Amino acid sequence: MPLDPATLDSSTPHTLDGRPYPDHLRPYEKLDDELLRLFGEGDSRTFDELSLLVDDLRVRAALPRWIASATWRGLIERAPDSNGGPRRYSLTTRARHRA
Repeated sequence: MPLDPATLDSSTPHTLDGRPYPDHLRPYEKLDDELLRLFGEGDSRTFDELSLLVDDLRVRAALPRWIASATWRGLIERAPDSNGGPRRYSLTTRARHRA
C-alpha cells in the first residue's frame, strides 16, 4: 500500500491511488506511545514478539488493528529482511522523529 507522503501528517492520510485512512482504525492511535516504544533502537519485531511484550490483554487483542493503523500512518513498515520468513515490522524514520 503506497502511501502519499504529503498526506502523512494530516488527519486523513491517503494512498497514492486516493484511498483514505479507514475511520475504524482511529481508536487504535491512542496505543501509539505504548506500542512504539516496544521496538527499541532500530529493532524489528514480529507480531508474536510484540504480543509477548504486551502485558495488558486488551491491548494485546488490539495489536493487529494497531499494526494496520500504524502502517497506514507511516509509523511502522514491513522490514525488508522479512520476505522469506515471519513478517517483521520496524519503525520508520517518521516514527523515530516523533519520539
